[in-house]
Amino acid sequence: MSLPDRVHAAASDPDVVIGADGLLAVFNDAGILTPLDVLSASTIGRMRSEEDQDVLLATALAVRGTRFGHVCIRLASQQAAVFVDGLEGVDTDALPWPRPEAWEAAVAGSPLVGEGDAPLVLVDDRLYLQRYHAYEDLVAGFIADRIKIEVKVLDPALSGLLDEALPPDDGAGPTRQRIAAEIALSGRFTVIAGGPGTGKTHTIAAMLSALAQRDEPFPLVALAAPTGKAAARLGEAMTEAATGIGGDAGDRLLGVEGTTIHRLLGYHPARGRFLHDGDNRLPHDLVIVDEMSMVSLPLAARLLSAVRDDANVVLVGDPYQLESIEAGTVLADIVGPAASDDQEREVSAEPPIAGHVVVLDRTHRYAEGGEIADFADAVRTGNADEAIRLLSAGSKDLVWIHGDTGKDFDALVERITEHRTKLVELARNPGGIEQALAALDGLAVLCAHHRGPQSVDQWRRLIEGTLDERYPGLRFGAEWYPGQPVMITANDYRLNLFNGDIGVTVETDDGPKVAFGRGGIRTFPRSHIGDHVTVHAMTIHKSQGSQFNEVVVALPAESSRLLTRELLYTAVTRASEKVTLVGDEAVIRRAIDRSVERASGLGVRLWGSGT
Repeated sequence: MSLPDRVHAAASDPDVVIGADGLLAVFNDAGILTPLDVLSASTIGRMRSEEDQDVLLATALAVRGTRFGHVCIRLASQQAAVFVDGLEGVDTDALPWPRPEAWEAAVAGSPLVGEGDAPLVLVDDRLYLQRYHAYEDLVAGFIADRIKIEVKVLDPALSGLLDEALPPDDGAGPTRQRIAAEIALSGRFTVIAGGPGTGKTHTIAAMLSALAQRDEPFPLVALAAPTGKAAARLGEAMTEAATGIGGDAGDRLLGVEGTTIHRLLGYHPARGRFLHDGDNRLPHDLVIVDEMSMVSLPLAARLLSAVRDDANVVLVGDPYQLESIEAGTVLADIVGPAASDDQEREVSAEPPIAGHVVVLDRTHRYAEGGEIADFADAVRTGNADEAIRLLSAGSKDLVWIHGDTGKDFDALVERITEHRTKLVELARNPGGIEQALAALDGLAVLCAHHRGPQSVDQWRRLIEGTLDERYPGLRFGAEWYPGQPVMITANDYRLNLFNGDIGVTVETDDGPKVAFGRGGIRTFPRSHIGDHVTVHAMTIHKSQGSQFNEVVVALPAESSRLLTRELLYTAVTRASEKVTLVGDEAVIRRAIDRSVERASGLGVRLWGSGT
């Protein structure tokens, strides 16, 4: 495209970079590189007098990669891995990709690549932006140093206190929960991984309960999570455990409060800096981080760098769930092959990290042999045939509706409408707040996309349209209405409401308010509620950390890069009693077959080249 043509194109397309030339212009015109990618690569090139088009393209792709969650990129596989944002079926093979061998050689010899202050780092076949390589280096080094420290034998007194909550033998040998607790209490670094209902939170509560009941000083414990909602849930688990043991030990546990990672580190939004870092360490003896799958590599690096050298660190989470929106697959990389169902791994050949990772595998959320658990396992392991078999067999717990037409779909819409109608009726009754909140937890519609077919926007309009028919004037001219489900979208520490908390607008004796059920029933004047959205439906990403009796999982009619087995697994495991899946077989199969593939070197560094 000539310069005049680029000027003309830029008038209607803000993603066209007028000043781009060479390969940067070609890949910008194809929709692969955004203005940020192009301008970043051009600026970096000018800093080191680099004009090689192949090197500048690699630089731009490395910048682009972080936006898609990659910590690094692999030049040899870029042609197969890259796709045009938001589009399917675009032929990227027709673009003038450099030959992999010559491309890697050009990058390796470039002044942009090197150690120290060089903007790029090339390790084997992985190309990093310098900052992301530093993050990965810090996390890998932290873990490597911790796992070299000998794990001590648990003292008899503490072991005896653990016996009450986590028996040392269930008849078939030590449970994984007990093993995880012992490693966490006696080592410097531990990962407790597992799906929903496997007892991760119970294990943490049992550990801290045992520590609280000792005749020794209770350690200073940090209990953190990436979101306020997850942190509050952790705190509630500690309160429940404290109530169970009572006395002085219970009082010690009550002093352990959940907090967000940002708040723990003392993040100052105006300055964009953290109070605690490698130069000003956290004072805590034990640092426990839940929902670790949602923690990005940069945040993990900041957190671990702030931990005291003699403190114990316990990372908790589900490695099969969706990863952080930002770059990195930290939990999945650390858990590595330990998350595999393959029980034939040679223990003697495993690296030291293997002894510090415990994957809990006994699910307590569902009935033994339940269809939801079986379907979730099939999705998690990528077994599309088994997943379709389970869907086709059908049951009261697992229902499959083929697409968004026909009597089955119409019946589903009617059932959801009835649920929302019941919610309105309960919310209009000042005495029905508790029942309204219970109904709110009864059913959720989860979507892959915000807009388009089977999206959050489409379902919201559909549900609100049916409410308008049944309750003329209910929503007319009003931002709030009884029965309106509301999700908080920004942490509000003043009200103890956090991003992801879901409530419902209700009528009370004191007028309309918004009720929330976490931490006991609490109601707030509508004017006190900050950033929020109406959630007759929500994205699967937003549902992370939530649980409902039933979820309706609505998949778009056409496949999308967003549809992965991790996305579907996360959606399905939000349900405790019933899953209704709306989608065509081909779309479901493609989702199960497509796993999130983020380029990272952390797993290789911890587990070796076999990961």
